[in-house]
Amino acid sequence: MKNELVHEIWLDPEPDGQMLPGLCLAGPMGAEFRSLLAEDAVKAGEITGHSHFDVMTKYWSLQGWGEYQTEHRQDHEPYPDEWVLIQRTYFESV
Repeated sequence: MKNELVHEIWLDPEPDGQMLPGLCLAGPMGAEFRSLLAEDAVKAGEITGHSHFDVMTKYWSLQGWGEYQTEHRQDHEPYPDEWVLIQRTYFESV
């Protein structure tokens, strides 16, 4: 089984009332991103995937933005075991 990481989908309100979508890793690796969100930002969902490309393909499809493409070969590489361990350890502790 491939290592999968959980990513959170956030909606961050803009001053004009629009909700700006954002995506970050769940747990401690996404803490810096979440610290930048407005106080009234809303977690809208989660996506799991085994690579950056896998997650972004699902995210783009969900947003209706068409087909996700990348020129970076490393985007297709599986997430590192260390990242999976960090996230699993976090989920087991909460």
